[in-house]
Amino acid sequence: MRGRQAGAVVTIISAILLLLAPMGVTPVSASEKTTVKIVSPKSGAVVHDPFMLKYIYHKGPRANHVHVYVDGTLYKPTHDNPVKMDIPAGKHTIVVKAASRHHHILGPKSQVTVTVK
Repeated sequence: MRGRQAGAVVTIISAILLLLAPMGVTPVSASEKTTVKIVSPKSGAVVHDPFMLKYIYHKGPRANHVHVYVDGTLYKPTHDNPVKMDIPAGKHTIVVKAASRHHHILGPKSQVTVTVK
């Protein structure tokens, strides 16, 4: 009998979440997910040195800041957004990775390739 009751509760909660989702209401755990996305410059862009790197960063419970990498080498850990980039001319891959306050790299990252003139 308890298995049926538990199943009914799960069904009711699922139905409530489905009704609330179109209104933008999400469970707390979903809203705590860490995400990072580079929004400027776009991948494939030609930029002039120096340029500004802009990203959207949603900090989950473990996230604190980001690490910016250029061609696989750490450029800088930062809380800044945008980040002023001063890198040599040529084609470069820039990666922004979420990091904890202890500088442990978390899973979320975003990457673009740009040509600096």
